[in-house]
Amino acid sequence: MPNNQETNTEVHQEKVQQFDLSDVSVLTELFEVVLYDVVRRSNMVSSSQLKQEEAVAMDKQSAAFLSAVLAGKNEQFIAKPYWTGDPLAGYLKLYMKERFEKVGVTEKELADTRAILQAACFEFICDVYALMKKFAQLESAEGFQAEGKRLCLMWAQRMLGLKETDPIQI
Repeated sequence: MPNNQETNTEVHQEKVQQFDLSDVSVLTELFEVVLYDVVRRSNMVSSSQLKQEEAVAMDKQSAAFLSAVLAGKNEQFIAKPYWTGDPLAGYLKLYMKERFEKVGVTEKELADTRAILQAACFEFICDVYALMKKFAQLESAEGFQAEGKRLCLMWAQRMLGLKETDPIQI
């Protein structure tokens, strides 16, 4: 007779679906998830369902999650060999140097892989807010989805070193 505890353990050890970080479409979807979380939180702040401080904290959590994925620290994502983590951080530190300086991120604050990736991910979130502001000024949501997808694709390409897209124009 099988041991119930062993049977339960086997059921819980089912293989978790993994996503390949060398696939631009996977990265694009990952950025889209974060984009729509930011938009949702912004709408919640606008309707007084969430405080601004809570939204900022959640934005930081989103940046931390995204940077952990890009560092290869999330088992649901298969790292791109010789790129995920340290090599990507080194690339972003050089590639986004002017942008980091422009927003006041110092060299000292970019001391390690985690800090660099988190700063880059937070810059993506800032781009999302800039895009939302642009469409708010236009007083039209028409085209936001297409522009949001374009923004996510550009960031995915940046994370793979595929396209020189900086500065991203919104």
